[in-house]
Amino acid sequence: MSVQLAMLVASAVLAVVAVAAAVVAVVALRKARTLAHEVSRAESGDRVARDEVAAYRDHADEERDLDTPARSSQALDHREAEVVRVVEGRVIVKPTNDQIVAASMTRPAVRLNIVAAGLAHALRPESRDRIIGLMRREYRARKRARQRAARAAARATNDPPPSSGRGWVGS
Repeated sequence: MSVQLAMLVASAVLAVVAVAAAVVAVVALRKARTLAHEVSRAESGDRVARDEVAAYRDHADEERDLDTPARSSQALDHREAEVVRVVEGRVIVKPTNDQIVAASMTRPAVRLNIVAAGLAHALRPESRDRIIGLMRREYRARKRARQRAARAAARATNDPPPSSGRGWVGS
């Protein structure tokens, strides 16, 4: 593989990563705008939005009450960790660690981070040199195998070896 081809492949991979990052950013922006719109609706005194928040909290309380006994200690810890405050008529709930992790590490973001970390590792000088050495050894091994196969094929043919080079001149 030539250096130009390797650079082309690397730039293509980086372009794909950049496009994926842009898509993730656009999706996150849309979600943020939707959330901001819902918050502004709730702040403006929209009764429907307040009812939705109350219904959600009631539903969450019911789910916590239905926990199995093995998970009841976790539910108690959950309730203690949850901080609810009312500021200027707005209900503010401190998110749990699980909610923070779920919000910040969605599946596409995790996959993108894994790819980015892998690329960063592969582009480090020591990794890059190791990868180039492996590619060089593989290329040379395949070249030797092709040459061996060509010599074996040449030996296998039944044609006599060429004459002294004056075959057609003297005849």
